[in-house]
Amino acid sequence: MIRGAAATASDAFAASAARAALESSGSAIDAIVAGFFAAAGAQPDVLLAPAVALAAGVGVGARAFDGRAIQPGRGAPRPRGFVDGQSVPEAAHVAVPRSLGMLVLLHGYLGRARLRELVRSGVAAAERAGASGRAALLREVGSLGAVALRARDVERALLAVGGSVAGGTLTAEDIAEAVPAEVEAVSTTIAEGATALQAPWPVGDVARPTDAIVACDGWGTVAALAYTRTDDGITVPELEIVLGRDAVPVRRGITRLAPGTPLPAAAPIGILQRGAFAAAIALAGKPTIEVNVLTALLGGTALEAALHDVRTQQGASAAIAVLRDERDARTANLAAGFMAGAGTQPAEG
Repeated sequence: MIRGAAATASDAFAASAARAALESSGSAIDAIVAGFFAAAGAQPDVLLAPAVALAAGVGVGARAFDGRAIQPGRGAPRPRGFVDGQSVPEAAHVAVPRSLGMLVLLHGYLGRARLRELVRSGVAAAERAGASGRAALLREVGSLGAVALRARDVERALLAVGGSVAGGTLTAEDIAEAVPAEVEAVSTTIAEGATALQAPWPVGDVARPTDAIVACDGWGTVAALAYTRTDDGITVPELEIVLGRDAVPVRRGITRLAPGTPLPAAAPIGILQRGAFAAAIALAGKPTIEVNVLTALLGGTALEAALHDVRTQQGASAAIAVLRDERDARTANLAAGFMAGAGTQPAEG
């Protein structure tokens, strides 16, 4: 592993793949993308889950990447809507996924490895789980990127569970035009010369499980990614994946949420910068992260204070971080209260 590189994640599959990407001389961006795909291969509810990411460093600036799902219904007439007390079909909760588009966009920022290399761990995990359909989809993603969702068999499978025939509003136009967003991250000054970077959009009330991946590399980039999972999703049998219930069903007599509107998703990630010190932190299981937790990590020496904040104020089930300064890079599991060295050896050669 290149000196100054480190990665960790709240999911074991994601953590292993992220570290492997760094060991293959990949960037922090490669690490979080590879980690996401590994988790997506092992678990059916990850691949098209709402996802958000932050990246900061040399050649990147301070950017936020929006892979939240959006409200469906483009190009379709407004449905009559469901009345109070009427059973709402599962299809009405199917939103338009943008996770794959966001990952491809993110990978375009200082991704060093090929996308097909970054999906390999996910393909292997899906095959071990006996999910050949999910493995095949991941291979297509590695070859085609987000365009894989527009392949005839994939599009047909998604419309079968979320389209008009099933009682939903998902359309082929939705899938074709699901463009992710990339904007300047919100920068908050927390001390002299120190800033905290976070996603700029409101989080909303999101109670679903959230996992995260954080990484830094030897080229000056720090990155974090969070994705929202589901305990009670909608299965797409042909693809062996599960979709979250993100869309807002159209109800009679109530103003319709406009198609294309981004839907709430958790974003419990942040990046701290001061001089040569940088840290990416995530509070898995929470909808957002408070600036005071980022402040507690300032200088990389206040882990006990951060741990206290996480346990008593945030209540997170898993808090993870990567810390980098001019000497080294480290990973930290704040919830467990330990720090482990990582990336301390220069790469061979």
